[in-house]
Amino acid sequence: MVRLVFVSIVAFAALATVSGQRQVEEVLKWQKVEFDVPESVLSAPDGYIPINNVPMSGVHYKNRVFVTVPRRRWGIPSTLNVVELDGPLPIANPVLKPYPSFELNELRADLQPDANRLVTVYRPRVDRCDRLWFVDTGMMEIPGNFTVVQRPSVWSIDLKTNQPLSRYEIPQKDVDTGYGLTSITLDVDPDDCSKVFVYISDLQTYRMVVYDHVNQKSWRFLHNYFFLNPLEGDYNIQGIPFAWDDGLFSIALSNPDPVTKFRTAYFHALSSNSEFTVSTAVLRNETASKRSYHGNDFQLLGYRGAHSQSSIHGFHPETGVIFFALIQLNAVSCWDTRKPFAPQNMAIVYKNDQDIVYPNDLAVDQDGYVWFMSNSIIKLLYTQLSLEEFNFHIWRANIKEVIKGTVCDPSVPPNVDHGMRFGGEQNADRVTFVEYKDKYGPGGGPYGGWGSEDKRKPPGRRP
Repeated sequence: MVRLVFVSIVAFAALATVSGQRQVEEVLKWQKVEFDVPESVLSAPDGYIPINNVPMSGVHYKNRVFVTVPRRRWGIPSTLNVVELDGPLPIANPVLKPYPSFELNELRADLQPDANRLVTVYRPRVDRCDRLWFVDTGMMEIPGNFTVVQRPSVWSIDLKTNQPLSRYEIPQKDVDTGYGLTSITLDVDPDDCSKVFVYISDLQTYRMVVYDHVNQKSWRFLHNYFFLNPLEGDYNIQGIPFAWDDGLFSIALSNPDPVTKFRTAYFHALSSNSEFTVSTAVLRNETASKRSYHGNDFQLLGYRGAHSQSSIHGFHPETGVIFFALIQLNAVSCWDTRKPFAPQNMAIVYKNDQDIVYPNDLAVDQDGYVWFMSNSIIKLLYTQLSLEEFNFHIWRANIKEVIKGTVCDPSVPPNVDHGMRFGGEQNADRVTFVEYKDKYGPGGGPYGGWGSEDKRKPPGRRP
């Protein structure tokens, strides 16, 4: 079958010159992922298959980095893990230690529901109250054999005691399954650690789930802005063309308004070059979630630029700067939220065409650093991943240093004094049509997966 693909002749050309390369430090890197688990687990059939273990997050807390490995194939001993930073950097091939224990991460042999076990975790987050929060999707995402082991649930763990604090099972009225619940954002009251709202992106059904921790309830929002932009769902990474239809993927929160105490939520779909906003006053309102029309509550903020599809973005409270992981540009960019939202007011702070192959996670820690990871999943899904090469990398950068002198620096004036809501006059990101034939093969969604033998099925999706 022949498809039309939009190809850019100008890639994010308006962005400032790459800067800050020397301020970025590689922290961890792997050729393949290994685990500190009992030998009996590693030697069991389908207990550990190295090629199937792909890390999906790198979240820092006090000299520890939490690394997740979603169960998207057989042979993954533990989904939530930790690495201690106890040596000179970068640390090569550190062994993952199940967190907080192997028992919590070990699957039941009969794959029956168990509220005391984790199935699949994607991108956890740390809050200011020393807690690790995450969603267990409850799913084994095995290509051709998707298995709902248990209901998706929101967890919190005390990072001082390493003990679970809470587990909330997301009801079916909010999501049918946990498939697509791959990132969360925490809204913690500045004065009361017990008051927490968790915003969960559902890229599969284009919805946002809101969890009210105090009242132990949840609801979901549906909005057109959660969908992909059909003109921006075609990709070319490392010379590999493919298409994804991923919707709402990342939510970043501003500082609280000094008067209302509510925050601005910045959000985007993966397959989109646009950014949108909504007040958390809306998101926290369960009644508002039941409306069929939201008026002007949800707003288009603007256009990031050609080929600027972003996986995850994160907000730095002290500087007011947001960082974006740009999957087509193999880069991380920044934007000062006090300046108009336009590509000219953004800067690429790090770009690495060799090692940043799909930057899949990004987070701002409590120490003023931005951490980001790439996991080469594009190679794994559509070509071949070599375990002889370093495939998975985690970097960090001091935020004040990496933005210094760029347009993201609060002391630097904006390059333009107006925002850009849509593409430029020449629509440089979608001017040329090119034809090519679909290639049937392994993918990431229900119709494929790396190592899939059924070549008749269409490529899968979802990172």
